[in-house]
Order: sequence, then C-alpha cells, then structure tokens
Amino acid sequence: MDTQTLNVGLAMAMEFGQNWLRPIQERLQARYSHLSEAELDEYNEQCRAAMNFGHSRLRECWRASDKKKDVAFQLFRKCVLAAYPWVSADNLGHLFSQGCYYAWKDGEL
Repeated sequence: MDTQTLNVGLAMAMEFGQNWLRPIQERLQARYSHLSEAELDEYNEQCRAAMNFGHSRLRECWRASDKKKDVAFQLFRKCVLAAYPWVSADNLGHLFSQGCYYAWKDGEL
C-alpha cells in the first residue's frame, strides 16, 4: 500500500461534517481512479483502523503524561507510529486533536 494514499485516506476518514464515519472508498476512487475495489476496501480498512487506534490510545497517553499536553502528544506519537509508521505528521496532529476532543466530550480531559 502506498503511504501517500494511506495518508489521504486517513485524512478522509477523519473528516467531520457530512462525511464523518462514512467509508472512504468512493472519495478515494475519485482521486485515485486506478485503484481496484479490493484495494479501495483495504485502504478503507487500514485508515479506519489507524483512526480508531489513535482515538482509543489517546486517553492512556493523556493519563500517563500527568495531563501535560506536550508530553501526551509525544507518548501518543510514539504509540501510533509504532503501530502505523506511515501516518504523516499532519495526520498525527489531527488524530491527536480529534482524540482530545472525544476525550474532553466524554469528561476525560
């Protein structure tokens, strides 16, 4: 799988608004028309897995950081990149912010 395509797909998976929680295959195919249906499905699966992994790990990183944002981000970065080394710096920041939002919404932060 291509790193650039994975990062485009992850950005699509994290979109708020009308595309929130919608599969990315259709949007990804509009940009990468050469991808097969099976490839689009695999990109969707990998991008959603990375997004869900990040969201689920944010809370433990926050707790381990003694609630210090910079420390939490470094722990989060290390954790996510160990599992998904292809995640770009931009997507990592967005994933962290999104995870913080959900943790805050749930009363964790």
